[in-house]
Amino acid sequence: MSILCKVITDILHILGIVLICKVYLKLREKTGDKYRYLKILIVSVVVSLIISVIKNQTIALIIYLLCVVIIMQICYEENNKKIIVCAIWVSVIVEILDMLSILLVDIASAVMNYNNDSLENLFAALLSLSFISMVSILLRRITDEGIRKVHIKYLALFTLNLFADFCILALMTRVTLEEIAYQNKIAYIIIYISVTIGLLIQMACVILLLVSRNIHKEKELIIKQYLEEQVKQYEYLNEREKETKKFRHDIRGHLYFLNKLKQEGRDQEFEEYFQDIIGKVDNLGSNINVGNDIVNAVLNKAFVEAKSKNIKINVAGHFPSQCNISAYNLCTIFFNLLSNAIEAADKTTKREIWVICRYTIKEIIVEIGNYYCINDKLDKNRLQTTKSEKEYHGWGMKNVEDSVVDCKGLMDIEIVDDKFIISITLKNEERA
Repeated sequence: MSILCKVITDILHILGIVLICKVYLKLREKTGDKYRYLKILIVSVVVSLIISVIKNQTIALIIYLLCVVIIMQICYEENNKKIIVCAIWVSVIVEILDMLSILLVDIASAVMNYNNDSLENLFAALLSLSFISMVSILLRRITDEGIRKVHIKYLALFTLNLFADFCILALMTRVTLEEIAYQNKIAYIIIYISVTIGLLIQMACVILLLVSRNIHKEKELIIKQYLEEQVKQYEYLNEREKETKKFRHDIRGHLYFLNKLKQEGRDQEFEEYFQDIIGKVDNLGSNINVGNDIVNAVLNKAFVEAKSKNIKINVAGHFPSQCNISAYNLCTIFFNLLSNAIEAADKTTKREIWVICRYTIKEIIVEIGNYYCINDKLDKNRLQTTKSEKEYHGWGMKNVEDSVVDCKGLMDIEIVDDKFIISITLKNEERA
């Protein structure tokens, strides 16, 4: 009976670890192996039986960690270094949670005058798994990205806080167990349970606050980026206006000289001078206007960047005069999609991007397309960043998806030959 309880307890530990890796850390799962969960079960049972006969705790710990690493190798596609680091961290978190749960179960056992270590450990593991599951449900309501965007220093502080909570609860457990035998038994038990629940709520809140803070910080960065683009757009238009005024001031003289060259039959000089004027006109730039200041700012910035890389951007269509899409969502969608399009077009010989804007009574439809290098195999369901700093990049498409969902819209990705086309439909409705 005790061996069976231990095996089930260890399986619950592994389930907690897998749940944290899947929901919290959002590690990339291996989808090709349909027997991976069966393999996890077999490895867990075998390792549990091996550990149960080992007396040396250090060796047992090493075998347990190796078991966790093997299970993560079975489940996830991450590199070995990341798997080892995650395995150690997650094992520590689950172990501390188990110790907290064991302290709570110890008090309950003392109250009921019951003593069975195997069952107590089983109930503690079940309690830990329940806590991990409940927090994961709350986490999914906030974000689909888990805690993987949270900076490592905050995760380290959370781990220290969790250990401190365990120390506090361990001290209270000792005091409470001593007082249970005396007349203040009920009061101490109530206080102990209240503190325990408070610590669990605190841990859940810390996780959720870290994620919420990270989401808020991302939004702040995008809003700041949008404001910077607006400033650049204003400066660009101001400079363009100055150049236009200077050109208009001299245009009469240029036309007079062209007319003189034509009358005198100096055709070659006429052609050269005329081409110089055309070049001056081209250098004045092209102010893109689709009827929306936010989109104009992003489009014109992208136009300047694309022009410097010899990439052509064709813009067609217009936004409605009444646009209810937030500046944040518009900036997020256009900035990320145009940045990706420029990056892709820069790698191919067909250096062209097209943007089409149109609308109906209740919807705004946007299409952004580009040519891409046919050698880059694209899967529209698994688009990933190709940039070297993957910690800071690769969230663009996810942010676009979040903005589309926020607008109750739809996004479709079409890959045809060497064309990559994203079509987005947004609900143009007033918010309550």
